[in-house]
This record gives sequence, structure tokens and C-alpha cells, in this order.
Amino acid sequence: MKVLLTTDGSESAEEAIRWFSRLPIKHGIAYEVMTVSTYQVYGMVPAQVHDEFVRLESIHAFESFQRAAAILEEVGIDALQVTCLGQPADEIIRYAQDAKMELIVVGAHGVSLLEQMLIGSTSESVARHAPCSVLVVRTKPPKEPRHDTQLRFTVASDCSDADRQIASQVSSLNLAEKVRINLISVMEHPYLLQPALEFDAQLRRDTGLSLDRLASELSSCSDHIEKHVFEKLHVASCILTFIQNHPTDIVVVGDKGRSAIGRFFLGSVSRVLLHHAPCSVLLVRKQS
Repeated sequence: MKVLLTTDGSESAEEAIRWFSRLPIKHGIAYEVMTVSTYQVYGMVPAQVHDEFVRLESIHAFESFQRAAAILEEVGIDALQVTCLGQPADEIIRYAQDAKMELIVVGAHGVSLLEQMLIGSTSESVARHAPCSVLVVRTKPPKEPRHDTQLRFTVASDCSDADRQIASQVSSLNLAEKVRINLISVMEHPYLLQPALEFDAQLRRDTGLSLDRLASELSSCSDHIEKHVFEKLHVASCILTFIQNHPTDIVVVGDKGRSAIGRFFLGSVSRVLLHHAPCSVLLVRKQS
């Protein structure tokens, strides 16, 4: 699998790379670390001033790569350097498309004070427009200490073709050890005015069968898979509540659902998880 790690030299970006490098992955994966030099010069400036900006940005990009490479070397990972000049999100997306990357790893926050409070604009733009899956890394420690070190996934299923893509993406991580997986499917209750009405029995059975198939496809990654089906008015809030109450390192969600508009990528569920999940978010997209 071809993985593109990104860094802007910020502590958040480097912590995201450190977190990813320590995942229990068999490192037969091809890694590239991308830094994007960006600068803004307003008005007309002498050529030597412009050249100096470019030189300083190039130095910053190289130093950022060196720090990222040192983090990876600690666990025996070699990475190639990729440098570009332009707007970070645009360049990351363009390069991922040209190089046929299969996964982009990006930190949840950027370097500005505002982006330290909210998800960074680069992170969201990459997640929205990338041609492949995106892992948005959130490294904030959990409120309560964990008593185990086993990696935990919460996989959100919508019982669509996206489930097959999710299983393929998780399997392609080539995990070096078994993980714990919670499969969750939320049947969004359509009766807003009459919540007591029940879903059709056939829909319940179909949902259960879909989770069984997904569990089977993920069985090589885990010997501990639990399945959960809920009936709620709001899918995203149900998933958020679940992962807040069940230790989760990575929540996995597909890029499409089965609503009338297909739940376009970064639609209601994906957007809410990206902004509010207390853990890292793997947005699975079929490679274009």
C-alpha cells in the first residue's frame, strides 16, 4: 500500500506521524513524506526578496522532513521526501492523484491558533477532496487511562457497498497483530413524529446479515469482533455516543451511504465524526 504522510513542521503534524508510525503495521508499505512550501508576498517586491522567501521556505520544508524522517527511523521506517510549492491542500490532493496514493495521513490540526481549536482547514479540504482514503489523526489522550494496549477500531457500517471498501482498506493496513473491532450500524428512524413505530422485520434481518458479512471479511484482522445495531433518529450522534463510551483509537466510516442523495463524501455523518470524534478518523474512499 502506498501511504503519503504529510507535515507542515508543526508539533501536531509530527505527533500524527509518530502516532501512525507506532501502529502495529507490518512495514512492507511504501511511505512518502510530503512537505509543501507556501508563502505570501503582497505587492511588488524586488526579485531578491522573493528569492529569499523561497529559500527560507525550502529550508523550513527540508527541516520538517528531517524531523519526520527521524521519527520514522526510530521504528525502522524509511521514507522518501516529496516537496512542492503552493497551497498545502491543493498540492497534497494533486500529488496523491498523480502518484496513485492509497492512503493519506494528515494531522487534525494546523499551525494557527484557530486550527488548534477546530479541525484544520487543510485537513478538512484533503478529507473532502482526496482521491483516496484519508486518515485524520487526532492524538489527544483519552480522558480515562486505558488498561490495555490493543488497537481498537469502531467501524461504522451503512450496509451498502461501502462496507466492502472498508473491509479492504482495513485489511490493506497489513496489521501485525490482532485488533479489537466494534461494528456499529444505525438504522435511522424515519418516523420523526412517531418514534414508537418499529422498523420492518426484514430490514432488521438484512442489517444483521450485512454486519455478519462485514465481520467475516474482517476476521483476518481480529479475533474479537462485536456487532451493535441501533435504532436512532440521528446516525452521527449515535456513533459519537458509542465511541465516547467504548475505547476507540480509530473510527472508520465509508464515503457513501444509501440515502436518496447517496450521502456524498463528507456528508452529514462523515463531517460530524471528522469534527467531533475524540479519536482518529479513517475516511474510506474507493480510489479514483
